[in-house]
Amino acid sequence: MNRNYRMLIPAAALLIGTFAIAAKTVNNFAPGVRTLMLAHNAYPDHGKYGDRLDRAISAGVPFVVEEDLAWVDGKSLLVHGPKAAGQDDPTLESYFFPKIRPVIEKAMKENKRQTWPVVTLYLDIKNDPVEHLEEVSRVLDRYNDWFSTAVKTADIAKQSPLDVRPMLVLVEDKQNDNNKKEVFYDRVPVGGKIRVFGSATKFDDNPKKLSRAEKNAAMRSIPVEQLLNAKADNYHRWFGTDWAFIELCGKQSKSWSPEAETGLKRFVSYGHSQGYLVSLYAVNGFGDSENQGWTNEFNFGSRAEAEVRWKAAAAAKADFIATDQYETLAAALASWH
Repeated sequence: MNRNYRMLIPAAALLIGTFAIAAKTVNNFAPGVRTLMLAHNAYPDHGKYGDRLDRAISAGVPFVVEEDLAWVDGKSLLVHGPKAAGQDDPTLESYFFPKIRPVIEKAMKENKRQTWPVVTLYLDIKNDPVEHLEEVSRVLDRYNDWFSTAVKTADIAKQSPLDVRPMLVLVEDKQNDNNKKEVFYDRVPVGGKIRVFGSATKFDDNPKKLSRAEKNAAMRSIPVEQLLNAKADNYHRWFGTDWAFIELCGKQSKSWSPEAETGLKRFVSYGHSQGYLVSLYAVNGFGDSENQGWTNEFNFGSRAEAEVRWKAAAAAKADFIATDQYETLAAALASWH
C-alpha cells in the first residue's frame, strides 16, 4: 500500500468522526438557527374548529404550537381563559397528547436528531395557581422521555446546553407571575433536569390602561431595550411580543415600509444579542370568506400583505412567527429555504 495513502486513512477517519460529532451537537434551540411557524390557539373553540391541531401537524414538522390552559374548578382545560370555559372543553391529555403522539414516536424511531425538536409546545397558562402548575407537571411526567432538558446549574446565569429531544416545552412568564419559575425551575435540584423553559418576563405594554387602539399606537414608541432588560439564563430562554410593536395592525395597517423593516430587524437582533429565541405574534392575511374563527386584530387583509411580513421576519431570523394560517406560512417558509 502506498505510504501516503496509508497516512490518509486515519486522517479521513478523524475527519469523518469530527463531522459525526458536529452532527450530534446541532443546536436547534439556539437563537437565529431556524424560523418556525407558531400555530396560534391550536385547540377547539367550544366544539368548533376541532381540526386546528390536525392542520398544524399536516403542515409538517418542525413547528411550534400554542395550547392555552385555564384552571377551572380543579381542572386544567384547553380554553382561552377561565371565563370562556365550557362543559366540553378538552385537556392536554384528551386532545393534545393523543394527536401529537404519532409525530413524536415517528421522530424517535427515525432518530434524525438534527431535526429535533420537531414540536415546540408553548403552554400559555392563563391562570397559574400552584395546584394548576402541579397538575401540568403530573401530565408531563407521563411523557418525560419526549422532552428536551437542560441540567440545572448552581447559578441561574450559567446556561447549560440543551439535551435535545423530539419535543421542547415553553411557558410565558408574565408580570407579577412567580409561580411558573417556582414550580418548573426552583423545585428542580442543582444537577437535576429542567424540562420546562420560561420567557423573559412579559413587559406591561399598557401601564396607563389605554384602549386597545391607543395601546397599540403607543407600543411603537417603546425602545426595545425597555421591553427586554435582562439577559437569557438557564431557565428564561425565549422572548416575544405582538406585531403592534413593529407597525399598526389590522384595519389601520398600511403597506409594509422600510421603517417597519428596520424596526423588525432591530427588535430581533437585540433579542438574539441578549441570548433569547425571539417570537412575534401574530401575522395573518385573509378575507371574510376564508375566516375560520380567527381574530381580525392582526389581519392584514390578503395573503400578499401577510407574506411580505412573514418573509421580512424570516430574513431577520425571527425564531417563531405566530399565525392562524398554519399551512400557508409553513409552505412559505419551506419555499424560502
